[in-house]
Amino acid sequence: MDNNIIKLSVLSSYCWIDPTDNKSRELKNLATYADFETISLKQIPPIKRRRLSGLSKLAMHSSLNCLEQCNINPEQTMTVFASQHGELNRTISIVKSMFEEHEVSPKDFSLSVHNASLGLFSIFTNNTHPGTSIAANSNTFGYALLESYNQLQRFPSSQVLLTCFDLEVGPPFSELQDTLYPSYSLSLLLSQPVDNQPVVSFSYTDLEEHKTPDFPLALRFFDFLHSDSQQQTIHSQDTRWDFCKHVL
Repeated sequence: MDNNIIKLSVLSSYCWIDPTDNKSRELKNLATYADFETISLKQIPPIKRRRLSGLSKLAMHSSLNCLEQCNINPEQTMTVFASQHGELNRTISIVKSMFEEHEVSPKDFSLSVHNASLGLFSIFTNNTHPGTSIAANSNTFGYALLESYNQLQRFPSSQVLLTCFDLEVGPPFSELQDTLYPSYSLSLLLSQPVDNQPVVSFSYTDLEEHKTPDFPLALRFFDFLHSDSQQQTIHSQDTRWDFCKHVL
């Protein structure tokens, strides 16, 4: 079913991709504009940094760098954190420990929930604004855009930090994946459409025939965002997403 066109201003963007991944470098704009460096997180004190898992490090890294591009204080934004798999690899480790009758790490257990990264971001940055954690299969990034739009409809003068992130799925669930995607994290600072700022509009339509995308929707979007193309259609597994770039 066709949906009304939705518009958002993209004030800044930042994308990190696993340095060992070569497939993403095949996309020209990902290779040029994405960060393929090892994460250091110098903005976070070491005593706090030790509390972060591999997944939350990705989210924190791209989020803070995205906000720094606009000199935005992390306390000031609403947040939408989106992850298709969440702490799946950590959960697998917990189940394995239980199966082998080993003690489960209290840290692993407390941080195994889907919104753990959002919670840590809120705590570390003293952010008390509304936040949402999203998981929607291959449409996770798209529905995070929709949730960001919903928040901005309710609070039109605010800004939303959208961060979509995932770790590469490890065994045994990696064997069930049609395509293995790299670890990545994409952050966007979004607002209601603003004059003289890039605006992205989009709509989406259900697909009758399911497909297996070669890249996550978030990475395809970032590649389009930094391309010369004004329009692009990107398919998730079961949805067609139509994007357009323009300036008001």
